[in-house]
Amino acid sequence: MRATTVSGLTLAMIAAITVGAGCGADDGGGDGSPLRVTGRVVDFETGQPVAASATISTFGLDPVPTVAIDGASFALDGVAPHSVFYVLAGAAPTHRNTYGAAIEVGDRDYGDVDVAAVSEAYLASLSAAFDVQPTASTGVLLAQVVDDAGHGRAGVAAAVFDVPAGVLGPYFLDADLAPAPTATETSASGWAVFFEVRPGLVGLLAAPDSGYTLDMPQSPVAPAAATLARLTVSDGGVVLPRDVSFSNDVIPIFESRGCQSCHSGSGPGRDLGNLTLDGSANLIHRELTEELAVAPGALRVDLANPEASLVLTMPSAEDPPDDHPNITFASALDPDYLTLLVWIREGAKQN
Repeated sequence: MRATTVSGLTLAMIAAITVGAGCGADDGGGDGSPLRVTGRVVDFETGQPVAASATISTFGLDPVPTVAIDGASFALDGVAPHSVFYVLAGAAPTHRNTYGAAIEVGDRDYGDVDVAAVSEAYLASLSAAFDVQPTASTGVLLAQVVDDAGHGRAGVAAAVFDVPAGVLGPYFLDADLAPAPTATETSASGWAVFFEVRPGLVGLLAAPDSGYTLDMPQSPVAPAAATLARLTVSDGGVVLPRDVSFSNDVIPIFESRGCQSCHSGSGPGRDLGNLTLDGSANLIHRELTEELAVAPGALRVDLANPEASLVLTMPSAEDPPDDHPNITFASALDPDYLTLLVWIREGAKQN
């Protein structure tokens, strides 16, 4: 993952499948066992279940969960705890295959997940209103700009988005999700549309010196598919942590993210990655900074090039994809990612 990029539209070239949004925890799980995620496929505009029989696929999970579908309803069984994963939902012939925003699960079952699919009629209306003829080899990205509370944010101008050559947009939707061809900034809905996005992972960030920070988990884009993403906007630039403590700040990340339970004496991560994250702080520090990683020439902590450290790249949605079973850091602006990055930049001290 291009982890320290804080501006620009990052396109990591990997094939992927993706995500649902908006879910609530059930009572199951909590003991490290595989989870169950249930929900339904709904229309992007109306929020109502699709009429045609839905299709569902997942990416970012190993092992791949079992998928059961009944009309618009679905169930995923065998979802790994502490995972970031993606769902691809569609309902032919009325609704285009659509990627949504990344789902982060903890250690509990999740229910009532609404996964949105964009209708063919709606996509046609966007194409006509914005006078764009999308090519079949590219995807359409609909990104909702939200504030820290998750509400659509109005007034974010087109110039805030750093869009590379070849991508068309941003175009904007009004408060009712209708295309607004003359708009030059987001409405109260916060939605912006981009056409001709190359297949791969996309992370939409702020233009340099725009006065904003945009944080969007990297989301898959596929040919002739739609992608829905949530993009959090903040005033000002990225504020990095300082004086990061290994014991107080870094080790708790491994505990809360489930890294420690996997990379333990009996966990699968110790055999697969030759890494142990249980034990004393001194032991964990040696594992990260002194012990050799499995990948030849790769360093778990690379002081000369912190962004290349395996502790950051292996569990990320990086380019090219690694052998880590699950994505841990879906965004370059993930607070835990930034904490680890700054710890390495400050010398990876045992403090």
